[in-house]
Amino acid sequence: MMKYFLTILLFFSAWAHAANEAIKPELTMGFVPSRSVHEIQLTSKKLADYLSEKTGYKIKAITLSDYAGVAVAMKSRQVDFAFVGPLNYLVINQHVPVHPITAAVRNGKKGYYGLVITSADSGIERLEDLKGKSFIFGDRLSASASLYPRAAMLKAGVNPEQDLKSLTLSSQTAIVMSVLKGKADAGAIYDDARTNPEVLRYAENILDKTRIIYRSELIPADPQIVRDALHPEQKAALTKALLAMSEDPKAKGWLKELYGIDALVSASADEYDSLRQVAAISNPELLK
Repeated sequence: MMKYFLTILLFFSAWAHAANEAIKPELTMGFVPSRSVHEIQLTSKKLADYLSEKTGYKIKAITLSDYAGVAVAMKSRQVDFAFVGPLNYLVINQHVPVHPITAAVRNGKKGYYGLVITSADSGIERLEDLKGKSFIFGDRLSASASLYPRAAMLKAGVNPEQDLKSLTLSSQTAIVMSVLKGKADAGAIYDDARTNPEVLRYAENILDKTRIIYRSELIPADPQIVRDALHPEQKAALTKALLAMSEDPKAKGWLKELYGIDALVSASADEYDSLRQVAAISNPELLK
């Protein structure tokens, strides 16, 4: 009986080991285009070089066309780990096994907020005032710029599909600039895309020119996710290197420049259960 048990144990141990890929000499880090793709590429190259030095593996950075593109790239093993939004992580995990290894900290919080902004002189004060107005949402897989504001609008009696003249933009910098230039009455962004460097270069007084009419509850932090099948040694090396960025002044500056991140801390899958609940209520089709 013991011999049989040991045989079974060895079989499953071998199977579990086989489920992991061999160590890859080159790893690809993916990003979503919530800012200007050019700006993201400039900064992500610095992060890739830093992580290459820290891990000993060659790491390259690519920016995908949208959130869905990250899911496709990870499923096809073209991307090994990625900086994504929290909702994006949950959706990707429906199609390919991934898990968070670190997550962003901003202003001392392991999480962030979604905002709805309008121009300072628009006369729009509440979500209820958006009926009949033009509105820009972020990518449909953005928690801050789509999921949470849509849920809040529904609660306020505004049907995002029927009561707004809406369109979608992946770049939240573009959403801010569209509201500033009067191309839309209001828009949804992460907190606070108005201070993205490329926005401030164009409009230093953006905070005076726009107003916040809605701030969401705290959204679980945007994670850095890795494919489950990646070799354990490489996952451990990536985690260690990402956490080390928070102790390096230069690397911290790049994180701030990239997505307004102050630091990275360890993360786990169960921290996103509350977001799963919001998604189940607001858009149950997303996680099916």
